Amino acid sequence: MMRLPVRIAACLALLGLAAFASPRAGAAEICNETSYITHIAAAWAVEGGVAIEGWTRVRPGECAEVAQEVDLDVDTQPLFFYAKSTTAYLGGVREWRGTVPLCVDETDFEVVANTRCAALGLASRDFFMREGDARERTVLVEPSEFGRRAQVAGIQRLLQSAGYAVTGVDGYDGRSTRRAVSRFQSEAGISGNPGDAALIDALEARALERNASSGLIVCNEADGDIATAIGHRVGEIWQSRGWWRIHAGECARLLAARLETDNAFIYAERVSGQGRRPMSGGNERFCLAPARFVSEGRTECAERGYTAAGFRRVPQPENGGVRVTLTEADFQGLRQ
Repeated sequence: MMRLPVRIAACLALLGLAAFASPRAGAAEICNETSYITHIAAAWAVEGGVAIEGWTRVRPGECAEVAQEVDLDVDTQPLFFYAKSTTAYLGGVREWRGTVPLCVDETDFEVVANTRCAALGLASRDFFMREGDARERTVLVEPSEFGRRAQVAGIQRLLQSAGYAVTGVDGYDGRSTRRAVSRFQSEAGISGNPGDAALIDALEARALERNASSGLIVCNEADGDIATAIGHRVGEIWQSRGWWRIHAGECARLLAARLETDNAFIYAERVSGQGRRPMSGGNERFCLAPARFVSEGRTECAERGYTAAGFRRVPQPENGGVRVTLTEADFQGLRQ
């Protein structure tokens, strides 16, 4: 999974967040200025633990009220948030997170819990914290800050994920975007002007259907998080890139295009507080870097500032897709 930022204000740099004008007392507002449909979980301290609830769905360019039960006049009570994109997008789920581990469920939930998530059958996610006046309004952003263009950017990204050609995700309603929307509406049998919210919902449904089984999907059945990378041929050039972080019990689509041959490779590392354990059993060499990377070519890794690692070839695709499941037994190497 890819981690994405929230807007940073100078006085709140350590929180990585920004404060704005207050909504009505007794609620917190979270606004989505990204190009992704997000699902948001909120948490606050209560007697006996932490109350956590999710998921609030927020389209690009929209805001929603969360944590309405919390009295925002209590200055000492922080709020905690975690946000993730839907699974409709190419390249896996994106996250907006911090450093406070709290419990979540995959479906809508309300729970009072401590940090012993596994004992409750829940997953752990890292929430970010909001204190004082900063609790009242939070804005999720991407490195390309779309602002008021977020809704158009959201339509563009969903068009791409649904298989329609647009020039790029920039938030400007240009000719290629309008042509792609018209083509989608015609093929989906949508007449007139459905409105941006309805269009986003219809595009998400199309993207989810289209991407259900195509491409390369990696599922994590290990005991904790894994970081994954892929190697494949792009035209005439071999390329490796990473990293996708996949939580235990979850899957991510690392390649979206239909696969016609088994000419794709995967590498992974088991991530824990004690370090990283490499995947065993790979015998196809590709280049790696510690942080997010794209490397062209499979040779002379060290000379080009990379390290080399053994990738596994993925199985033969069926109907344009491959699903690879990794377990704890796949990570028997020494910790790095």
